Amino acid sequence: MTEPLRPLQALVIEDCEDDHDLLLLKLRQAGFAPAAARVETIAEVEDALARQEWQIVISDFDLPGFDGLRALDLVRARNAEIPFFLVSGVIDEEQAVAAMRAGAQDYFFKGKLARLGPAVSRELQEAEQRAQRRQAQAELDRDRDLLRHDRIRFVDVMSHELRTPLNIINVAAGMLAKYSERMNGSARQERISEIQDAVVRMTRVIDKVLLTSRLELRRWDLRSDTFDPAVWCEEFLDHEVGEADQRRRIRLQMRNLPARVAMDQRVIEIALQNLLTNALKYSPPDSPVELEVGTGPSGGIEFQVRDYGIGIPDSDLPHVLESFYRGSNVGDAPGTGLGLALVKNCTVLHGGTIDIQSQPGQGTCIRMCLPDLLREDGLKEIPALHAEVLANESSTNH
Repeated sequence: MTEPLRPLQALVIEDCEDDHDLLLLKLRQAGFAPAAARVETIAEVEDALARQEWQIVISDFDLPGFDGLRALDLVRARNAEIPFFLVSGVIDEEQAVAAMRAGAQDYFFKGKLARLGPAVSRELQEAEQRAQRRQAQAELDRDRDLLRHDRIRFVDVMSHELRTPLNIINVAAGMLAKYSERMNGSARQERISEIQDAVVRMTRVIDKVLLTSRLELRRWDLRSDTFDPAVWCEEFLDHEVGEADQRRRIRLQMRNLPARVAMDQRVIEIALQNLLTNALKYSPPDSPVELEVGTGPSGGIEFQVRDYGIGIPDSDLPHVLESFYRGSNVGDAPGTGLGLALVKNCTVLHGGTIDIQSQPGQGTCIRMCLPDLLREDGLKEIPALHAEVLANESSTNH
């Protein structure tokens, strides 16, 4: 079976139409289907180069008013990578060497064009490889820039989050060292408790960083727990969300929930803890936070958290799901910038979707929809195990 001809965009700089037709014949014999334009003046060369991208340029050496080396200069000024070939009936060895040094890929005598086809194939392949290497290098450079930016952001966030508890430890330890003998038991215990609380806070920050890394690297085995979602929601709010006064602000509404679902409770808890913590932290202390849980349009379970707080600026919205990113309007509120990154990673791990809508000064609504594995995979019910959730630190992204 005959292989199809390969399309080829060729610019031919040639003042002789017969020689032009011969070049195209040789290209067809080599398996190409050339779409060629013939030009013969400097103005026509410049116009053709500006008008479109060419895969190759073939130029006669002797042309009216200029030569092949001048043509090569014109091409290289526009495109340093396009394969350039010289053909001539009179080119001598010195001229050929000069052309190759100037950047021509090859040269041919007009009566000896047998090598033209293989040379074009070779140079096209090498040009493609160069383009792939440039693209790979550009992607590598971009990744390095992102990594450098993330590293700077990580150091900035961690230094800020760890400095406060370290200062507390330093002050409390200094007071114990200096005044321990003069302190009564209650005062000593107060300083010790300050140190312990500071250590717990630092541990939570570190745990959150490690958890983010585990989720991003997919070092987490998704587990299918079968449970009653309505009962689970009530128990979750009673035991896993902040202090009592904070929990009282949460308005829970459940709609059209199935009697049983199969999902990874750990993933849901981590995501909801961070969504609710953000909503509570970045909204007025007397305003409600709404949690709505129901069956989504696709049959999964939809969790929607709405607050009436500071909102997210439009310029921050494309970035709030990135690790260590904090909104430009959070002021001095503590946070690691990991909360919404954890929510995103939990959602992706569970095969779900996340949608964020926000208006600065009016509030934020985040909708997370996760598939119900019981319905998607036809799984049999598996008794739910106790969810292993890291202690939630009350500091997140925006």
